Amino acid sequence: MDVDVAVLRSFVVLAEELHFARAAVRLHIEQPALSQRIKRLERRIGVQLFVRDSRNVCLTPAGQEFAVEVGDVLHRLDAAIGRAVRTAEGTRGTMRIAYTLSVGYEALPVLLGQVERTLPDVTIEAVELWEADVLAGVVRRAWDGGFLRYHPDHPEVTSLLMRHESLVVAMPDTHPLSGRNEVRLAELRDEHFVTTPTELAPGYQALLDEVFDAAGFVPHTVRNTVPGNRIMALQRQKNAVALLPASAGLTHPMGIAFVPVVDDFAHLPVWLVHRHDAAPPMVFLAETLQLAARDQGWLVPTVRSR
Repeated sequence: MDVDVAVLRSFVVLAEELHFARAAVRLHIEQPALSQRIKRLERRIGVQLFVRDSRNVCLTPAGQEFAVEVGDVLHRLDAAIGRAVRTAEGTRGTMRIAYTLSVGYEALPVLLGQVERTLPDVTIEAVELWEADVLAGVVRRAWDGGFLRYHPDHPEVTSLLMRHESLVVAMPDTHPLSGRNEVRLAELRDEHFVTTPTELAPGYQALLDEVFDAAGFVPHTVRNTVPGNRIMALQRQKNAVALLPASAGLTHPMGIAFVPVVDDFAHLPVWLVHRHDAAPPMVFLAETLQLAARDQGWLVPTVRSR
């Protein structure tokens, strides 16, 4: 049975007011139009809903039952419309986000924590991947967005800066430099660096190569027996060091020291990427995350006092 929602809303308002003039005012229609709506509804369902005389309007028993049921239906309809609108706007729903290991130290949990507070109806499903898999998944729509350390030059992808993060040198706490408060990268030209295999994270490793180049040397490297987790590798290779984002120090592994690098060029970015044609919810989420990053003071490089 096809019944106009506007007619049902008119019925509910009249059932509440039990007065045609007051109900018409609430509905912003003329009283005769309201009367016609109610008559049309009664004809459509074949039931008398109101008892009318020259002075009073009362619900029939059938009308009382109908008012309860219709009120519930309209409430659920309004709620469903609200949920649909919030989902379309990006303030409700589930978003799938991929990220790389080093982003997960601090940037990801801090930014997603901010989203939980500002967008409580948005659920983030996050998964850790190698950087090539993050970008490929975003391009083929397996993920709504992804966090990377480098800016991908891809024709289908939009990138938003989320952070400039300073670097530290991680080393066994038995290393001669482990007690230093700071270090310049050039001081480490004779050290052996544990690196991430280039084939697993070419963009990230290219950024580190630029940092080493700015420091004036090509590092001696040692094989990482635990790809991706250079801190764990350091616990096995006591004569090596690793250049890492400062947030790696938040892991607090036993036996490892983290010494800040004070060179101005010693920092790495964090980028959030999504497709150019991403749905509005992803675009809204990206803008919300960037605002959270700005609130953290992350969009400008850290300047260390000397």
